[in-house]
Amino acid sequence: MSKVMNPLVCHQRFNVVQAEIEAVLARTMDGDPQILPIVGPTRVGKSKLLASIIASHPTAEPGGPRRIVSVVSPKHLTGRALPDACLTSIGMSTALFRNHVLATDAFIKAINKQSTRLLIFDETQHMLERGGRTTVRAAADFIKLVFDQTRASIVLAGLPTLLGLFKENEQLADRALSPIQYYPYQWQGTDYKHFRSALGSALEHLAENGWDTFAFNDAEFARRMYVASAGRYGLIHKLFVEVQLVGQADKVAGYEAFTLAYQRGVIGRLIDFNPFDIQQAVQVEHMALVYAKVMQEAGVRV
Repeated sequence: MSKVMNPLVCHQRFNVVQAEIEAVLARTMDGDPQILPIVGPTRVGKSKLLASIIASHPTAEPGGPRRIVSVVSPKHLTGRALPDACLTSIGMSTALFRNHVLATDAFIKAINKQSTRLLIFDETQHMLERGGRTTVRAAADFIKLVFDQTRASIVLAGLPTLLGLFKENEQLADRALSPIQYYPYQWQGTDYKHFRSALGSALEHLAENGWDTFAFNDAEFARRMYVASAGRYGLIHKLFVEVQLVGQADKVAGYEAFTLAYQRGVIGRLIDFNPFDIQQAVQVEHMALVYAKVMQEAGVRV
């Protein structure tokens, strides 16, 4: 398959949140570390954004300073799970430390030794999903301790439910910046213009690689794509990848290809019809409905 859609399209949401993280990193380099929560529903592109940040600050040489360290929060939170996940992220054996206190101390020492300036905790909501209140508070205490004893900023990324972590520890909350909302584009106003721009860039990228597809300003297709994606760029990207699979023989990405791509690549839980079926009219109410459902699933009151 032609890897047309592999390049990342840096749309407005992406650019704004990327700038916020880079600003925090710059403050850290000036000796002013911060805690930055980034919250948003699934498929908006949080993980892609974090991967891009990491890739833009590579380790200079093997064994050299690691400016950024990324940790995937453990799904089953125990007293040892979080420090062990941190140790694993920097290639240290968890078996060397007999309890969570020693494991935590070893991680902090390693971060300071490696001159790490940014710690990223992805899928942070895991810390609240399967842990009891005592365990969740211990996780918040761990993050506060790491922040206080290192010279690194901390990014906490995940679903909006991660903000419950701050309810369990007021001292952690007082150290954090206001959450950055990496939410889907809304179906109206300036937000929808940004959505149209992001979609237009993806269409132009496809056309530049020899595909016959919609014009970048096709309003009808934009409405249908909005209902299919609920304003989430990550799902736009997924659909374009699927289109390349189903349309690679003739390199035509019209409604037929997008209809099949949606059938193959998306579980249509937000709407009860295929948005790319031209026999089905798409209304503004459908656009508002899918947005509301995605936000409600993420725990955000609409």
